[in-house]
Order: sequence, then C-alpha cells, then structure tokens
Amino acid sequence: MYLTELLSKKVFDKNNDQWGKIKDIIISADKTYPRIEAIKIKANGENYFIPSSYINQITANKVILTKALEDIIQYPRQDSSIKLSRDILDRQVVDMEGSKIRRVNDVEITYKKGEYYIIGVDIGINGLFRRLGLGGLSKKLHPEDNIISWKDIDSLDFSNLKLKVSKEKLTRLHPADIADIVDGLGISDSMSILSSLDDESAADAFEEISPEKQKTILTEMEKKEAAELVDEMSPDDAADLLATISDEKKEEILRLMDPEESQELRELLEYPENTAGGIMTTEYAHVTGNMTTLDVMTTLRKIADEVETLYYIYVLSEEDDLEGVVTIRELLLNNNDTKIYDYMNKDIISVDVNEEENEVAKIIAKYNLVALPIVDENNKMKGIVTVDDAIDIVLPTAWKKRIPTMFR
Repeated sequence: MYLTELLSKKVFDKNNDQWGKIKDIIISADKTYPRIEAIKIKANGENYFIPSSYINQITANKVILTKALEDIIQYPRQDSSIKLSRDILDRQVVDMEGSKIRRVNDVEITYKKGEYYIIGVDIGINGLFRRLGLGGLSKKLHPEDNIISWKDIDSLDFSNLKLKVSKEKLTRLHPADIADIVDGLGISDSMSILSSLDDESAADAFEEISPEKQKTILTEMEKKEAAELVDEMSPDDAADLLATISDEKKEEILRLMDPEESQELRELLEYPENTAGGIMTTEYAHVTGNMTTLDVMTTLRKIADEVETLYYIYVLSEEDDLEGVVTIRELLLNNNDTKIYDYMNKDIISVDVNEEENEVAKIIAKYNLVALPIVDENNKMKGIVTVDDAIDIVLPTAWKKRIPTMFR
C-alpha cells in the first residue's frame, strides 16, 4: 500500500455515510518504522483528524471507520505533527549507493497486528506514475520498486528530509562523488554533509565542488569553521577560492588560520590570477643534493601526505635555488648511500612565476610532464603546477571532474 493510493480516498463512517476524502496522514517519529497516528480528512469545508484506531477497514475504493464521525474524538492537532504529504513527498534524499540526490515520489505503508506502519520511501519511477494514476501501467513496465527503507531516513528534521549518512559511509565515497551530492543539495544540507566529515575529507570534497557553490558555502560558514576548512585545502585551490570572496571575509579567514598556512596563502594571492604564480601550489617534495638516496626515501615517507605529487622530487640549495630533479624511479634504481647530487637531472624545464597560464599548460603538454617547477627571476623555487592544474586551464568546467587526479 502506498500514500498516493490513500490520498483522496473517500472516507465512510460506520453508517456508510461519506464524510470526505483523505488529505494527509499523520505519523509518529519515535520508532524505526513510525506508526500512522491519524488521517486528515476534509468534510463540509472543515479539516478533521481521525485517530487511526477508528479505522475499521481500507479497501480499494474507500476507508471505513468504526464509528459515526460525530462520535469520534479527534486526534489533537499539533503544529509539529509530521504529515506524509506535506513533509515527505517531493523531499530530497541522498542515495548513498548511487551517490546521487533523489526525490521522494511516494511512501510505502504496511499493515501489521492492527496498526499501519511506514516502512520506506519510493524514489523510483513507479511512485511518480502512481501519483499520475498510472500505477498499473508502470508496474508492467517497471516491476521492481525503488524503495529506501525508513530506518535509513534521518527523522530529526522532516522539514528537511535526508538519509542517515554515517561518517564511515561518506568517507568511503570518492571526494568527487561527495561533491556531486553536495552540489545537488541546498546550502544548509551541503554544510551539514561537510560538517559530518573530518577536516581532511571535507577539504578534499570541497575542492571538487563547483566554484559557485564553494563561494556560497564559504560565505555562509562560521568564520572559524571556514578557516579550518581552508587550512586543509591545497594552497592553490584555497587561494583561488579566497580570491572570489570579499576582502573583509577573506581577511577574517586568514586571521583565524594557522599562521604559516595563512602567510603562504597571502603570498599566493599576490600573484595575478592567470599566471603561473596564480595557479601553482607550494606543496611539493624537495630535498638537498647532499642527501643520500636512503635519506630522501625516509623524508618522502614523512611528507607523503603533505605534498601535491611525489612523482618528482626537486633538489634545492640552502637558499632555495632550483638545482635539479629526480624521479621515484631513479631513487629506486640507485644505491641507498649514493648522493642525490650524483644522479639528479640538472637540465631542468621550468617557467617564471609570471608566465601566462596558457603557456604553462602548453609546456606541460609538450614535454609530457606530471608537474612543472615555477621559479622567480633569480631561479628561486616558488612552487609547481601539476598536470591536473593544466587540465583545469584547457578544459571546460563541466569536464574537469571527469579527469582523474593523477599521481597523488
């Protein structure tokens, strides 16, 4: 039995007098599968709330009560009452299996031991067809209903229905999948999803959200929460985001961030948006030439989670001059006690921090680079631009999420 099959069903009392039609159904919310408490009917221009205990029978055409309407003690009206049609139909829920936003098209009801219970919501096409009076046809075309069990629904706020989304289940999703879910929700729900994640997972997902949604969420967030989120983002993405909000909000966030991270972002924000400096990240692996292969491998294990890519390891002087580069493959092929300086590649392809971003993308493509080092006029290392960033430059926004993040 489904809600849409009950709505507008005629209601008769024990004398077989018709009193009106069902307009809504009131439920309790204190159980895994809530019980129907009452039906709302409209008769003679007035609303009546009939407790479910007065329901004698529900047939294909009508609902029959156990008493005459004038003998029924009505269900006490409460503004907080949960009404299935008003509060549940057409609400959005998160489908964790498909990582999508779904709409509630119907509500499934069952009868057990003299009571009616809500057991699930229909998010499939059958529910939509039932609402159009084409349930029989739909069942022939689509035999299987698409039901989400009621126990998986978060019943804390029925004005804003959502599935119970455990932190464990969310963190198992790819950040891009979480972003797809967040992009399909309102701001309040989006913030709720992000706040249920740990800081790192929230930042990873946030970086995949559409720029417009990012800006809106960040603007609505509490300053401290926004600062914590930005703190966990990669510097280049964080700088791009902060560049889109007001100077006042940006300064508030920077002031609440970790001082070192804040200073790093301030420096990135100084570079023009469409230059190498404007798109680079400062999270890269770097060592000195006098370190041995073993020293470098030990260092990489410590910083692996803090850098954008481990494919290239840059060799810098004590004054941050770019002297060479080695790859993971070269580290694995050399002896543990060999100095990096002895086999590093000194013929380095790099670009100036003020180079235009399109030229940076062309160089990455021309030399098949995973990342390109960015230096200033004195050959001081400033950051890197990864192939992911190059893809962002040349591809339309709609295609960016379809390209996998590489070499992380």
